[in-house]
Amino acid sequence: MSVDVPDPDFLEWQQQLQGFADNIQDCIVKAEWERLADILEVRQAYLEQFFASTAAFSEQKKRLLKQLAQSLLEQDAVFISYIEEQKMRSVSQQSALDRGRKAMQAYNSY
Repeated sequence: MSVDVPDPDFLEWQQQLQGFADNIQDCIVKAEWERLADILEVRQAYLEQFFASTAAFSEQKKRLLKQLAQSLLEQDAVFISYIEEQKMRSVSQQSALDRGRKAMQAYNSY
């Protein structure tokens, strides 16, 4: 009977990616868009370096890698959804502000 022992490399990758996810979420919540861009750039470089080294992985590691990649895509979808929601709120607020300015201009012109 074999016991599945967590792969230390996989756990390290998972922790690193979770750290990126936590930082990304923090930036989104705080609307720190410049910091978000920096974090995404660092994460992209990390992922490129990481995936460049996966060709020689065992089948088991490749399955874990596939799960990890799927999880990353799902997290990104949630982040994108939240950013789109924030964008729509900003557009709505900007429209309300523009209408208020126009009303003030119209009022002041009389």
